[in-house]
Amino acid sequence: MKGLLIASGESWDEALLTEELKREGLFIVCVDGGTNYAYRLGIIPNIIIGDMDSVETSLLNYYKKLNIPFREYPRDKDKTDFHLALEELEKSGVKEVTIFGIVGTRLDHTLSALGIIRRFVREDRIRLAKISLGIKSDGYIFNKRIEIEGNPGEIISLIPMTEKVEGVTTDNLKYKLDKADIYLEDSLTISNEIEKSPCSVEIEKGVILVVHHRS
Repeated sequence: MKGLLIASGESWDEALLTEELKREGLFIVCVDGGTNYAYRLGIIPNIIIGDMDSVETSLLNYYKKLNIPFREYPRDKDKTDFHLALEELEKSGVKEVTIFGIVGTRLDHTLSALGIIRRFVREDRIRLAKISLGIKSDGYIFNKRIEIEGNPGEIISLIPMTEKVEGVTTDNLKYKLDKADIYLEDSLTISNEIEKSPCSVEIEKGVILVVHHRS
């Protein structure tokens, strides 16, 4: 099962979200203030999670009338709403998730969310997380292999999310890697380019974030 998670960050790619909504069998989770955005696009989620401190009251009442399940938590808790939402996706059998709304003015929330995703991928609780990073900019966090469709010349950056990512092999990128090791505190793999679509990135050990800037 594939999941769609909508949080409350300020950076959105509405065109990408519209495309994602065409997928069949999506399990949709709204995280707190992400419910406001979902409502404006006419999205009916499977579940709404959070302390509800940034959701418009009228929208809460609207979704409650539709019998949408709520998981309401106190504001003072040991996990963020986003963390709890990923746990809910895991319980529902979701292994691939597309995430909107974790990028915005709160850098602390963004970094925390990326760290939580890394943990879920590292522990094989999620196979792939696709993240909307803003208009025409996507990220993919995974620990095995991915293929990305894109146009020649579009930028692809590889960012280790563990201290070392081992055995990195790329195909159809301008600067090729063949079972290379790349490191968190380095910039070697920033701003590569697609030569031919689809391009691919495969790793043997670690967790990696691949960023795709679409033209």
